[in-house]
Amino acid sequence: MSSLTWKKRLIDQSDLMELGEKIRAKGQKIVFTAGSWDLVHPGQCRYLERAKALGDILVVGVVADRAISKVKGPNKPILSEKIRAEVLTFLRSVDFVTIVPEPSCQPSLGLLKPDTYVTVKEDWTSDYKNTKEYRTVTSYGGEVIVVDRQSSKISTSSILARAIGGQLSDTLKDYMQYRKEPLKE
Repeated sequence: MSSLTWKKRLIDQSDLMELGEKIRAKGQKIVFTAGSWDLVHPGQCRYLERAKALGDILVVGVVADRAISKVKGPNKPILSEKIRAEVLTFLRSVDFVTIVPEPSCQPSLGLLKPDTYVTVKEDWTSDYKNTKEYRTVTSYGGEVIVVDRQSSKISTSSILARAIGGQLSDTLKDYMQYRKEPLKE
């Protein structure tokens, strides 16, 4: 895949409405999911395969760097949003990727109007039906599917902990608090 090819699969937020209309005009079902996608691992790949199986076209939101830092702290994400987005375009289950500017993907859902919105159970409270994402999707007749994590033992945090190791992790902890920006290409 050339660099031009993957960039064609990266959709601006402002083009989500038009993308949704084109896909629906072909009679295809749209599935949307969003997340950080930092250090993509097998659990995330399984999750994306499962989401793709629910429709014809899978659009994946990559939460922007600033939005992740707001929620997870200054040491996250590890990779920049553009790198995370590019990595996803190389997965066979992913048809399109968009960078979601806010911690909530509700504006993206309102623009794209996917038939199905898939999210991970642990990310939602037991009161998820009162969230703005749920209300947005169901307001136009879409469906929200909440699934279990596809790998309970693998996460970006566990990968980092293992890679760094116990003692080195303690040594680098002080350094990491001063790193403000994710690594860039």
